[in-house]
Amino acid sequence: MVQKNQTMFERFQKLVGIPGGSGFEEKVAGFVSAELKRSLSDVSIDPMGNVVGKVGKGRRSVMVCVHTDEMCLIVKYINPRGYIFFDLNGMFDERVLLSTKVDICTEKGIYTGVVGVKNRHLMTAEDLKRPISVSELWIDVGAESAEEVRAWGIEIGDPIVYHPHFQSVGKETIISKAIDNRAGCTVLIELAERMKKEKIDYQLLLVAAVQEEVGSRGAKVAAQALEPDMAIVVDTVPAADPITPPQLATDECGKGPVIRSMDVNALGQGTIYSKKIRQRLILTAVKNKIPHQKDIFRTWTDASTIHTSGKGIPCGGVYIPRRYSHSPGELIKWSDVERTADLLYLFLKGLRSSDIDDLVRRV
Repeated sequence: MVQKNQTMFERFQKLVGIPGGSGFEEKVAGFVSAELKRSLSDVSIDPMGNVVGKVGKGRRSVMVCVHTDEMCLIVKYINPRGYIFFDLNGMFDERVLLSTKVDICTEKGIYTGVVGVKNRHLMTAEDLKRPISVSELWIDVGAESAEEVRAWGIEIGDPIVYHPHFQSVGKETIISKAIDNRAGCTVLIELAERMKKEKIDYQLLLVAAVQEEVGSRGAKVAAQALEPDMAIVVDTVPAADPITPPQLATDECGKGPVIRSMDVNALGQGTIYSKKIRQRLILTAVKNKIPHQKDIFRTWTDASTIHTSGKGIPCGGVYIPRRYSHSPGELIKWSDVERTADLLYLFLKGLRSSDIDDLVRRV
């Protein structure tokens, strides 16, 4: 494994191992808050659970937003024999759940189990034709009864996340759960370390928001409370693979951060990003010879609720390509994370209040 910034890499490795399903991000928020406090004197956690770090002062403000949550399941029912049934909390592909190791996060501790599915030897031809149903999956923690499960502290409503299994493979490839968006959290902390040394005439708001995976709820609250003049969202994006047509997934792992023009999902939730902010991001990348990509994508990010908050907040989007999204084994190239941090640092370092005046001016 080759990396330029060992501290940043080790911090990322810790972050992906912390459980933090949507609505249950307290431990991730605590870690991010503690790391920001190493660099910043003004760090707080709002009632929603968003972490907010502030750098500098001035008449203008810029918000950089990442999200702390990961996809999770929720304990729904414990049957008399101790098998645990669950519901989805976020956008899952049910196929990735089969026989996957998971951690149930309780008040008494974490219990590891496996997602059970009807054995292939027992399946009929009709079973094989039917789509996978969450109601027919369960979690086996090795208990013999519901009483035993409850004695361990497992209760209805407890969050369930993928079991950690961070691994470096090849020269710069990482496989892990929760890369989405602990990669962004890593970049945010890195920005705090770098920007504390810079003299800026605007206020930089570094936000680690909650509940992105279930509708970008935390980012909306943060944007409404902080009222930044503009914002940049940092997240991950599904990257190209061997069988997806290139017109559906244009971004590639290892080719640098992605600067976005537009995203939208099937329900119409999404963002048309500020042309001026996008152009300045691209100019920064070109000037500093940072490999980068451009895209539009059928998804949504925290920008979708930020840009419509208050009187409207112009947004930019910088995204880290990763394969196998929302699965136990997401994959990235480490260079894309470091280049994302470099691009944002140089963008923010070169920004002045007068530049922000122009960037937020519609016409």
